[in-house]
Amino acid sequence: MPRLTAEDTLSRLVEQFADLLPLPATGTVEWADEDTDDGDETQRFLRFSNRDRTSSVVLTRTSLSIETTSYSEWPEFRSLVMHAIDVVASDARVAGVERVGLRYIDEIRVPEPITDASQWSDWVAADVLSHLKMVPDMSPDGFTTAAVLHNGNHHMLVRYAAMVGSGVVGDKPLRRRTQPPEGPFFVIDVDSYRDTSGSEMIDFDTEPVATVLDELHEPIGKLFQRSITDRARELFREEP
Repeated sequence: MPRLTAEDTLSRLVEQFADLLPLPATGTVEWADEDTDDGDETQRFLRFSNRDRTSSVVLTRTSLSIETTSYSEWPEFRSLVMHAIDVVASDARVAGVERVGLRYIDEIRVPEPITDASQWSDWVAADVLSHLKMVPDMSPDGFTTAAVLHNGNHHMLVRYAAMVGSGVVGDKPLRRRTQPPEGPFFVIDVDSYRDTSGSEMIDFDTEPVATVLDELHEPIGKLFQRSITDRARELFREEP
Protein backbone atom coordinates (compact mmCIF):
# COMPACT_ATOMS: atom_id res chain seq x y z
CA MET A 1 0.00 0.00 0.00
CA PRO A 2 2.79 2.46 -0.81
CA ARG A 3 0.70 5.40 -1.93
CA LEU A 4 -1.62 5.22 1.06
CA THR A 5 0.91 7.07 3.19
CA ALA A 6 1.62 9.74 0.56
CA GLU A 7 0.55 13.35 1.10
CA ASP A 8 -1.89 13.34 -1.80
CA THR A 9 -3.81 10.47 -0.16
CA LEU A 10 -4.14 11.94 3.32
CA SER A 11 -6.90 14.42 2.51
CA ARG A 12 -9.07 11.73 0.90
CA LEU A 13 -8.65 9.41 3.87
CA VAL A 14 -9.40 12.24 6.31
CA GLU A 15 -12.73 12.79 4.54
CA GLN A 16 -13.63 9.10 4.48
CA PHE A 17 -12.77 8.54 8.15
CA ALA A 18 -14.33 11.86 9.27
CA ASP A 19 -17.51 10.43 10.83
CA LEU A 20 -15.94 7.83 13.13
CA LEU A 21 -12.27 8.81 13.33
CA PRO A 22 -11.98 12.55 12.66
CA LEU A 23 -8.52 13.19 14.20
CA PRO A 24 -5.62 12.49 11.79
CA ALA A 25 -1.95 12.29 12.74
CA THR A 26 1.26 11.24 10.98
CA GLY A 27 4.59 9.95 12.16
CA THR A 28 7.35 7.42 11.54
CA VAL A 29 8.13 4.03 13.03
CA GLU A 30 11.10 1.68 12.85
CA TRP A 31 10.08 -1.50 11.02
CA ALA A 32 12.07 -4.72 10.78
CA ASP A 33 12.32 -5.89 7.16
CA GLU A 34 12.49 -9.69 7.27
CA ASP A 35 13.07 -9.93 3.52
CA THR A 36 16.44 -8.12 3.55
CA ASP A 37 19.61 -7.98 5.64
CA ASP A 38 19.56 -4.18 5.73
CA GLY A 39 18.17 -4.00 9.28
CA ASP A 40 15.25 -1.85 10.34
CA GLU A 41 13.73 0.66 7.97
CA THR A 42 11.77 3.80 8.76
CA GLN A 43 8.17 3.74 7.63
CA ARG A 44 5.68 6.58 7.67
CA PHE A 45 2.33 5.91 9.31
CA LEU A 46 -1.06 7.58 9.30
CA ARG A 47 -3.27 7.40 12.39
CA PHE A 48 -6.97 8.29 12.48
CA SER A 49 -8.48 8.53 15.99
CA ASN A 50 -11.89 9.19 17.49
CA ARG A 51 -12.48 12.34 19.56
CA ASP A 52 -11.95 10.51 22.85
CA ARG A 53 -8.69 9.07 21.49
CA THR A 54 -9.76 5.61 22.61
CA SER A 55 -9.93 4.03 19.13
CA SER A 56 -7.77 4.41 16.05
CA VAL A 57 -6.85 3.04 12.65
CA VAL A 58 -3.15 2.99 11.80
CA LEU A 59 -1.83 2.62 8.25
CA THR A 60 1.71 1.90 7.11
CA ARG A 61 3.03 0.85 3.72
CA THR A 62 2.56 -2.82 4.66
CA SER A 63 -0.04 -2.98 7.43
CA LEU A 64 -3.45 -1.95 8.68
CA SER A 65 -4.05 -1.99 12.47
CA ILE A 66 -7.22 -1.17 14.38
CA GLU A 67 -6.82 -0.49 18.11
CA THR A 68 -9.10 0.41 21.00
CA THR A 69 -8.85 0.92 24.76
CA SER A 70 -12.64 1.13 25.04
CA TYR A 71 -13.72 -2.34 23.93
CA SER A 72 -17.34 -3.27 24.65
CA GLU A 73 -18.58 -6.04 22.38
CA TRP A 74 -17.15 -7.97 19.43
CA PRO A 75 -19.80 -6.84 16.88
CA GLU A 76 -19.00 -3.19 17.57
CA PHE A 77 -15.26 -3.63 17.17
CA ARG A 78 -15.74 -5.89 14.13
CA SER A 79 -17.81 -3.12 12.51
CA LEU A 80 -14.93 -0.66 12.96
CA VAL A 81 -12.52 -3.13 11.34
CA MET A 82 -14.84 -3.60 8.36
CA HIS A 83 -15.19 0.18 7.96
CA ALA A 84 -11.40 0.57 7.92
CA ILE A 85 -11.02 -2.13 5.27
CA ASP A 86 -13.72 -0.52 3.11
CA VAL A 87 -12.00 2.87 3.29
CA VAL A 88 -8.53 1.53 2.49
CA ALA A 89 -9.77 -0.76 -0.28
CA SER A 90 -11.50 2.16 -1.96
CA ASP A 91 -8.22 4.09 -2.17
CA ALA A 92 -5.61 1.44 -2.93
CA ARG A 93 -5.08 -1.72 -4.89
CA VAL A 94 -3.89 -4.28 -2.35
CA ALA A 95 -2.57 -7.59 -3.67
CA GLY A 96 -3.80 -9.60 -0.70
CA VAL A 97 -3.58 -10.28 3.03
CA GLU A 98 -0.65 -12.27 4.44
CA ARG A 99 -1.60 -12.23 8.12
CA VAL A 100 -4.82 -11.64 10.06
CA GLY A 101 -4.68 -11.34 13.84
CA LEU A 102 -6.61 -10.35 16.95
CA ARG A 103 -4.90 -9.42 20.20
CA TYR A 104 -6.69 -8.93 23.50
CA ILE A 105 -4.88 -7.60 26.58
CA ASP A 106 -7.01 -7.84 29.73
CA GLU A 107 -5.87 -6.41 33.06
CA ILE A 108 -7.69 -7.80 36.10
CA ARG A 109 -7.82 -5.78 39.34
CA VAL A 110 -9.66 -6.91 42.46
CA PRO A 111 -10.86 -5.14 45.62
CA GLU A 112 -8.88 -7.36 48.01
CA PRO A 113 -5.16 -6.96 48.79
CA ILE A 114 -2.81 -9.20 46.85
CA THR A 115 0.59 -9.61 48.50
CA ASP A 116 1.91 -12.60 46.55
CA ALA A 117 0.98 -14.22 43.25
CA SER A 118 -0.64 -17.29 44.86
CA GLN A 119 -3.44 -15.07 46.22
CA TRP A 120 -4.81 -14.71 42.70
CA SER A 121 -6.29 -18.20 43.17
CA ASP A 122 -9.65 -16.71 44.20
CA TRP A 123 -9.84 -14.90 40.86
CA VAL A 124 -7.74 -16.85 38.35
CA ALA A 125 -8.39 -20.50 37.45
CA ALA A 126 -6.33 -23.17 39.20
CA ASP A 127 -5.13 -24.56 35.85
CA VAL A 128 -3.45 -21.22 35.10
CA LEU A 129 -1.72 -20.97 38.48
CA SER A 130 -0.99 -24.66 39.04
CA HIS A 131 2.80 -24.56 38.91
CA LEU A 132 2.99 -21.95 41.70
CA LYS A 133 2.63 -24.89 44.13
CA MET A 134 5.77 -26.68 42.93
CA VAL A 135 7.84 -25.24 45.82
CA PRO A 136 5.36 -25.20 48.74
CA ASP A 137 7.72 -23.57 51.27
CA MET A 138 8.23 -20.44 49.16
CA SER A 139 5.88 -17.56 48.33
CA PRO A 140 5.88 -16.31 44.73
CA ASP A 141 6.54 -12.59 44.27
CA GLY A 142 5.59 -12.73 40.60
CA PHE A 143 4.25 -15.04 37.94
CA THR A 144 4.72 -15.18 34.16
CA THR A 145 3.91 -17.99 31.76
CA ALA A 146 3.22 -18.37 28.05
CA ALA A 147 1.78 -21.04 25.78
CA VAL A 148 1.95 -21.33 22.00
CA LEU A 149 -1.02 -23.20 20.55
CA HIS A 150 -2.07 -24.08 17.03
CA ASN A 151 -4.73 -25.83 15.02
CA GLY A 152 -3.62 -26.02 11.39
CA ASN A 153 -2.58 -22.49 10.43
CA HIS A 154 -4.53 -20.92 13.30
CA HIS A 155 -2.07 -19.97 16.04
CA MET A 156 -2.57 -18.56 19.54
CA LEU A 157 0.08 -17.06 21.79
CA VAL A 158 -1.30 -16.90 25.33
CA ARG A 159 0.53 -15.04 28.11
CA TYR A 160 -0.40 -14.82 31.79
CA ALA A 161 1.34 -12.59 34.32
CA ALA A 162 0.85 -11.41 37.90
CA MET A 163 2.30 -7.90 38.06
CA VAL A 164 2.48 -4.75 40.17
CA GLY A 165 2.18 -1.27 38.68
CA SER A 166 -0.29 0.89 36.80
CA GLY A 167 -0.73 -1.48 33.84
CA VAL A 168 0.89 -2.87 30.72
CA VAL A 169 -1.33 -0.77 28.44
CA GLY A 170 -0.10 2.82 28.41
CA ASP A 171 -2.04 6.06 28.09
CA LYS A 172 -0.53 7.08 24.72
CA PRO A 173 -1.20 7.34 21.86
CA LEU A 174 -4.61 6.02 22.86
CA ARG A 175 -6.09 7.01 26.20
CA ARG A 176 -7.24 4.48 28.74
CA ARG A 177 -10.87 4.84 29.84
CA THR A 178 -9.58 5.21 33.40
CA GLN A 179 -6.09 5.44 34.79
CA PRO A 180 -5.75 2.75 37.49
CA PRO A 181 -3.71 3.35 40.65
CA GLU A 182 -0.42 1.60 41.26
CA GLY A 183 -1.00 -1.88 42.63
CA PRO A 184 -1.27 -5.59 41.81
CA PHE A 185 -3.02 -6.72 38.64
CA PHE A 186 -3.22 -9.89 36.57
CA VAL A 187 -2.73 -9.91 32.80
CA ILE A 188 -4.35 -12.24 30.27
CA ASP A 189 -2.80 -11.49 26.87
CA VAL A 190 -4.05 -13.47 23.86
CA ASP A 191 -2.75 -13.11 20.30
CA SER A 192 -4.89 -15.18 17.92
CA TYR A 193 -3.68 -15.10 14.32
CA ARG A 194 -3.58 -16.88 10.98
CA ASP A 195 -0.83 -16.89 8.38
CA THR A 196 -2.56 -16.25 5.06
CA SER A 197 0.55 -15.83 2.90
CA GLY A 198 1.40 -17.80 -0.24
CA SER A 199 -1.30 -20.20 -1.35
CA GLU A 200 -3.40 -19.23 1.71
CA MET A 201 -3.52 -15.54 0.75
CA ILE A 202 -6.98 -13.97 0.90
CA ASP A 203 -8.35 -10.88 -0.83
CA PHE A 204 -8.21 -7.53 0.93
CA ASP A 205 -11.97 -7.29 1.20
CA THR A 206 -14.45 -7.25 4.06
CA GLU A 207 -16.05 -10.66 3.45
CA PRO A 208 -12.95 -12.92 3.44
CA VAL A 209 -11.26 -10.95 6.24
CA ALA A 210 -14.43 -11.02 8.36
CA THR A 211 -14.66 -14.80 7.96
CA VAL A 212 -11.12 -15.27 9.25
CA LEU A 213 -11.61 -12.74 12.08
CA ASP A 214 -14.74 -14.52 13.31
CA GLU A 215 -12.83 -17.82 13.38
CA LEU A 216 -9.94 -16.22 15.28
CA HIS A 217 -12.28 -14.55 17.76
CA GLU A 218 -14.37 -17.60 18.62
CA PRO A 219 -11.86 -19.35 20.96
CA ILE A 220 -10.66 -16.15 22.67
CA GLY A 221 -13.80 -15.67 24.75
CA LYS A 222 -13.81 -19.32 25.78
CA LEU A 223 -10.17 -19.15 26.82
CA PHE A 224 -10.79 -16.04 28.92
CA GLN A 225 -13.75 -17.63 30.70
CA ARG A 226 -11.72 -20.76 31.43
CA SER A 227 -8.91 -18.59 32.82
CA ILE A 228 -10.98 -16.92 35.57
CA THR A 229 -13.12 -18.08 38.50
CA ASP A 230 -16.82 -17.64 39.25
CA ARG A 231 -15.88 -15.00 41.80
CA ALA A 232 -14.11 -12.97 39.11
CA ARG A 233 -17.13 -13.28 36.83
CA GLU A 234 -19.38 -11.93 39.60
CA LEU A 235 -17.01 -8.98 40.07
CA PHE A 236 -17.03 -8.16 36.35
CA ARG A 237 -20.83 -8.28 36.24
CA GLU A 238 -20.93 -5.64 39.00
CA GLU A 239 -18.65 -3.25 37.13
CA PRO A 240 -20.36 -0.43 35.17
